[in-house]
Amino acid sequence: MVDCIKMTDQKGFVKDDKSYSSVMKQYDFLQMPKSKYHNPDLAVAEKEALDQLYRGWLHYWNHESQADFHNGMAGARRFYNFPEMLSYDMFGNTIRGEFNKHFESIFPYWNDGQMEFKDLEITALSRDCTYSTMIQHTWGTAGGTPFDTAFRRTGIAHRSPEDGKWRWIHEHLSFPVDMKTQKGDFTASLDPGKGFKLQ
Repeated sequence: MVDCIKMTDQKGFVKDDKSYSSVMKQYDFLQMPKSKYHNPDLAVAEKEALDQLYRGWLHYWNHESQADFHNGMAGARRFYNFPEMLSYDMFGNTIRGEFNKHFESIFPYWNDGQMEFKDLEITALSRDCTYSTMIQHTWGTAGGTPFDTAFRRTGIAHRSPEDGKWRWIHEHLSFPVDMKTQKGDFTASLDPGKGFKLQ
């Protein structure tokens, strides 16, 4: 347990991609019971998705993204299945077939950032499909303006039959909203028992 505490900050976020050295390590960082729907027969799929997408995503943003700016953030393209990608994010909705336009307008703007995950859990539904849930914390500068935000992230990934690589085909990024004030909570820590009240 002491080992896990060293790998997370006081809020439970994990920044170092090497900390997710196994599927079991991912469970060690959860601040809730793990899902009962993990199938031991699909552990290989979960490990592949963990390594290629989630560890890869952390590594990319914390070690590669700033240098990749002059390449149009080309390195980030390996994480997405562009033709199939459907994105519901905090900036709006990007329908299938339109993700490339979204990528080219958004990703270079946010390139100067750091990232960490909290409560990452990847569950395989089949050998070729997984879904994940987490809180993602991102900070840095966007277009020269400082930012620091945490949001909820749900991802669906598919393993390509052509090259065996895992790529996201759907993501949902969102903030909780206080229904009374109609304001988003950019820390993703709003208590749902309070946030739903209109008065």
